[in-house]
Order: sequence, then C-alpha cells, then structure tokens
Amino acid sequence: MSHADGNTDWGRIISDMIARNTASAPTHPGVYRMPCGNCYVDFFVASDGTERWLVPGDERSYTRDTVAIARHGEHPWERMYTLGHAAAEIRRRATANDAQVHVLIDELAAVAAAEDAAEDEEIARIVRERPADSAEVPLSDLARKFGIDLNEL
Repeated sequence: MSHADGNTDWGRIISDMIARNTASAPTHPGVYRMPCGNCYVDFFVASDGTERWLVPGDERSYTRDTVAIARHGEHPWERMYTLGHAAAEIRRRATANDAQVHVLIDELAAVAAAEDAAEDEEIARIVRERPADSAEVPLSDLARKFGIDLNEL
C-alpha cells in the first residue's frame, strides 16, 4: 500500500499510534530517556496536581499527549536516576561485594564509555542510512494536516 492510497485513514492511524504511545508512557514521576534513545524528559506532578513533562533546553512544559506524539523509536522508556540514587547504589554494591568504592566507580565508568560508543555508532548508522534526498516536511505543515494547533502544545 502506498502513502498516496486514498483509502488509507492516516488520521486514524496517527490517532491510534498516539493512544498506544500515551498508554505506554511512564506513570511514576522521574527523569526518563525516551524511546528514541537520545531524548530525555523530566516527568513530575506539580503542586496543583497537573502532570508536567519538561525537556532539557526547552522552556515549555508538555503534557502526556504531546510527549506521546513526539515518542519515536523501538526502545522502551528508561528511567534515569538521581545522583542520590547512584550514590546509594554504589554504597550498596561496595558493601555487598566487600569492594572499594573507587573500584566500582572505575567499573561503572567503563560501562558508561562502552554505552556512549555504542550510541555514537548507532547515530552514525542512522546518518549513513538516511537518504540524502529525503524531503524535510515543516512541522507546521504536518501539524496542520492532522489538525494539531502548535500554539496549544
């Protein structure tokens, strides 16, 4: 089936995708790596009881639905931890393994370096595989096509 097929209900397809992505979004506040593997979001409940979804470097606060619209990738949501969580985990591991903290930190640094290298390789692969002549569609055009008001996001 081509993208030009007049029988395809793209609005319904996109709505279903958003519904699935909304349902799979985190329900516990925290900092998460999004399914693309490159984006992060800080999800918390404000004092007035509303959910807030903050993206580093962006002044706006998003909603569960707007984050779901932007969700892309095959990876599951990954909860990140605070420095307090990390310190407690390092202390727990050092105690459990009767190891020195600096040895554990060196091991964790090696794991992080390997993960960074794998992520760099994945980004390079995506760049290599993207067609040089792929069309860029302005976000405003895409939003208009699906009846989304960007000023409401």
